[in-house]
This record gives sequence, structure tokens and C-alpha cells, in this order.
Amino acid sequence: MIPVPLVRRLLRMKVKVSRNRLLQIAALVLLLAGIFAFLFMYFENVGFYTAFYWAVITMATIGYGDITPQTEAGRAVAMVAAVAGISTFTALVSILAEYFISSSLRRMMGMHSVRYSGHYVIIGRGSSIPSCVGELMSAISSGEIEMRPIVVVFPDESERKKVELPEEVEVLIGDPTNPETLERAHVREASYVILALEDDSKSVFTTLMVKRMSKAKVFVEALRGESMELLKGAGADRVILSRSLAGRLLASSVFEPEVVDVIDDLTTAAGGYDISVLKRRDLWGIPYVEAMKRLHDEGYFLLGYYKEKPVLSPALDEEIPEGSKLIVIKPGSSSGKR
Repeated sequence: MIPVPLVRRLLRMKVKVSRNRLLQIAALVLLLAGIFAFLFMYFENVGFYTAFYWAVITMATIGYGDITPQTEAGRAVAMVAAVAGISTFTALVSILAEYFISSSLRRMMGMHSVRYSGHYVIIGRGSSIPSCVGELMSAISSGEIEMRPIVVVFPDESERKKVELPEEVEVLIGDPTNPETLERAHVREASYVILALEDDSKSVFTTLMVKRMSKAKVFVEALRGESMELLKGAGADRVILSRSLAGRLLASSVFEPEVVDVIDDLTTAAGGYDISVLKRRDLWGIPYVEAMKRLHDEGYFLLGYYKEKPVLSPALDEEIPEGSKLIVIKPGSSSGKR
């Protein structure tokens, strides 16, 4: 009696083959090659491997001539095999060409899928996207974060045309509120998802879907202060109120423009200096002033530490708490220092 799991597996295979023209033609080629091989083996009295080799070479119309039929029946099989081979191999090649052309067109249009794991996914529109990609790539180059693929999802082709992204960045086109788009970006296996949709209602909906599909950390750009609680409630791990920050910087430009220049430099890894965090177990438990001296010798300037919240410029004799991260200023990629 045939086991039930085997029957189910065979039925699933039958369904897949019935839906895939490429598999159908390939199966037909193998079936015909097997039939012609058995007939040739029977009429010409040769081994199966030799007969199968002859059948494939004849059906492909290569015809090396190293094996030829010696009987009338064998010659009849050869003629039928040649005609059948022309038909089936032509169909197989045309389907393969159609598949590759279709795949190339889908990639050009951003309608393809990716199968990365642990990658960064950036979804959105506007000037935030190239800035975000540039910062991630600078951090990857400097070793601050792991080297992982970056996938950018634009809502439409017009947004894609507005920005120039490095060739190594995978670009997809699709509605971020559509689960199919998130599936194509393989959000399920992503490590981080960044949303900059310039529409807080879409950001809330997309955050809910991403969190339902994936365990990735989700960072979201919000435009309105009242949206922050909604986004956090939807599962966002961090929400950045971009326009509020931009407004404060614009106001500071009036009376302290130098501070704005410093902030702009410190918030990009490509600037002269970069603000960063270090996890240094060897500095836990020692006075802040001693940690400052050691880090200064290594090219860092210690600002404070982070443990649940940032603590800047603590008392010089205060010990660095265990488990904390150190907030430092370090030379950026354009400073010429290392």
C-alpha cells in the first residue's frame, strides 16, 4: 500500500508541473528521450546509457555521428526523434528565453522579489531616502554596522526617478500598504525596516503590517507630533519627528548658526566628525575622567554615557555604570583622521 504522505507529495508535484509550462516541456523532452532511447536500445542492441546519449544528441539536432543506426527500424526511430526533438527543444528554448526576458523586465520595472535575510529595508519617498541610504552605506564602510544588503521600496516609478542611488542598492516599486509589496521586499526576514512615507496614516498602517509579518525593528519618520503615540502603539521601535527637528534647527540658524553647522556635521558619518556610541566593557566601573583620558588617546572625545537614557557630562569622579554605552565624538570619513 502506498503511504499517504507520498501520495500527497506526488499530488503537489503534479499541481506544480501542471501550472508551469517550463516543467511541462522539460518533462516531455525527458519522456521522449527515454522512449527513443528504449526503442534504439531494442533495435540496435546497445546499452541504455549509449542509447539515451544518442537520443538526446539526435533530438538536439547536434548529430556528432559517433553513434548511428544500422537497422531500418533504428533509422525510422532516428527520423522521428529528429522531428520531435526540433519541436520540443525549440519550445523549451523559447520558454527559457521568455522567462529570462520577463525576469529582466520585472527587475527593470522594480516588480521583482528579493530573497535576502537580515537585510535593511527602506520604504518611502522624498529626500529622506538618499540621505538614509548614504548614511547606512557610510556606517557599513566604517564598520559601525554589519554589511548587509539594502533594499529600497518606492511607492511609484516617479519617486524612483527623482533620486540617484548606488548600483548595489536593490530598488523595488510597489504600494507599501499592500502585503504583496512587503513580501517582495522579504520583510519577513529583514533585520531593520525604516519608514519615511511622508504620510503618517500610511506609516501607521505599514508599521502594523510589518510588525505582524516580521520581528524586524521598525524606525519611522513622523510628520505630526500627535502621530507619535499612534506609531508607537502600532509597534514602531523608534519614531523621529522630523519636521519638529527641522523647525528647531531653522530657528537656531537665526541666532546660533554655528551650532547648526556642528549638529549637521556630527549627525553624518561622512562629515568631519561623527557622534557615535561605543560598548566598552573595559571602561565599566572606572571614573569618568579616567575613561575620558583613555578614549582621548584613542582619538575619541567622551561626551557621556547611555543607560536607559543619555547622561551627558557626568561628574568627573562618577564611575561608568556596568552595561552602559559610551557617547563619543570621533573623526568622520572626510576628516582625514583615523
